[in-house]
Amino acid sequence: MLEMLNKREYINDFLYFVVRPERRGDKEVLILCSGVNLTRFSPITKNRYGIGGNPVLSGLQLVKYDLCAFALSKGAVPRDIWGYHCDGIAPTQEAWYAEPLQIANAENLSPEEIISFGVRSLLQKVITCTRLGYEIPDTIPSPADLQNYLEDMCRAMPQAA
Repeated sequence: MLEMLNKREYINDFLYFVVRPERRGDKEVLILCSGVNLTRFSPITKNRYGIGGNPVLSGLQLVKYDLCAFALSKGAVPRDIWGYHCDGIAPTQEAWYAEPLQIANAENLSPEEIISFGVRSLLQKVITCTRLGYEIPDTIPSPADLQNYLEDMCRAMPQAA
């Protein structure tokens, strides 16, 4: 039963992926809140819009679709949701963009799988779209270690004129 699951969080000052069980009517579902800090990613994404748009914002949108395909492959039923499901998660007062998702019939999905898939996919998309030569680790680091990694990446970016 999903209601026995606790909320799982992966949060730092650059991004978050939070999965929590919720009851919707007579159904148990997972609510996924994913978000990116547009301000913190700015040194990495600024003037590197190789495919148009902001790669971190577009990247999170694409990750949501990838997560939908992943959930479907596990027999789950993803669904777009709107509203304030992700309010209060962002750890800073900077500019954040969020993408909520509801996943029903998620018995074959673990919150850890969802979070790991989402974080890794987002990083791959951002680094690919911005044409940076950074490597993504095979396993995602702790939120604090990933934040340090991204801060180092930001410091290495040339300053815009």
